[in-house]
Amino acid sequence: MRLRPIIASVVFLFPAMARADSPDHDKAVALFDEARKLIDENQCDTAVPKLETSLRYEPSVGARLSLADCLESHDPLGAWTQLREAQRLAYLKHDDRTKIAQDRATALEAKLAMVHVALPADVVRQPGLEVRVDGTLIDSFFYESGTIALKAGPHVVEVALPNRRWSQQVVAQLGATTSVNAQLVQTNASAPVTVRPIETPSHDPGGAQRGIGILLGGVGLAALGVGGIFGGAALAKKGDIDAACGGSAQTCTAAPGSMDAGRSEQQNYARLSTLGFVVGGVAVAAGVVLYLTAPHAKTSVAVTGSLGGVSLVGRFQ
Repeated sequence: MRLRPIIASVVFLFPAMARADSPDHDKAVALFDEARKLIDENQCDTAVPKLETSLRYEPSVGARLSLADCLESHDPLGAWTQLREAQRLAYLKHDDRTKIAQDRATALEAKLAMVHVALPADVVRQPGLEVRVDGTLIDSFFYESGTIALKAGPHVVEVALPNRRWSQQVVAQLGATTSVNAQLVQTNASAPVTVRPIETPSHDPGGAQRGIGILLGGVGLAALGVGGIFGGAALAKKGDIDAACGGSAQTCTAAPGSMDAGRSEQQNYARLSTLGFVVGGVAVAAGVVLYLTAPHAKTSVAVTGSLGGVSLVGRFQ
């Protein structure tokens, strides 16, 4: 029966023995000792890097408290953070320095911009609870202790559970504590689905083709107009020849050869008119074909809404 307490003692001491024999522990202790000597000689600038390296090798209440010693005079917010970390570590290790770290942190709060987030009683211990400041997750140890120290200025505080959420902007002021009440609201309520057009720059794949079709159509109409003008000129010239011939070119009484120049001019007008109508007709027809066969842009419609707290976004084309 006496073996049980002996075995229990060995099991309890084994982690500490293993840690004491680890190279990281030895390095952490050596760096901490060097840093403490430098602090005693008022050489914090040289001591701080050693303390930070020591913490990378092994978490240490003493190293956190020593960092706070160096930061307190010029960076009270940094010192407060180190003291709260020391308090948390001491609490987890059942270290007697828990209250020392807590009292020192509390004493600094009069110089800092503090924010108190009042959480409903039914929220504090719920699994999945998250408190964020400006998007950064805050360790539960900090907000459960009551207040959070922040840089002076505006911040966004968010509190979230898997199915409830709250957020608010607060302005932290030096030497004061700003309190906010987190009133979480349900986020899983169903909402009606709404349909709205997506306002995005449209892309018309057939725009260029339709533009060419319109251009060709315009050229064709202009050519038809020219053809009409020359056609009218040809008819007018025919009328002049008929009048000079005594009423009809078929029974012309004018001197032989006197009408040859007029007839040549009439024929030229007629040819130009025919050419204008042919070119115009072809251009108009081509323009119509290009315009009608050009592809059209697809219409996009977005469907947005929520179902059971899940946002839905869809697009149909």
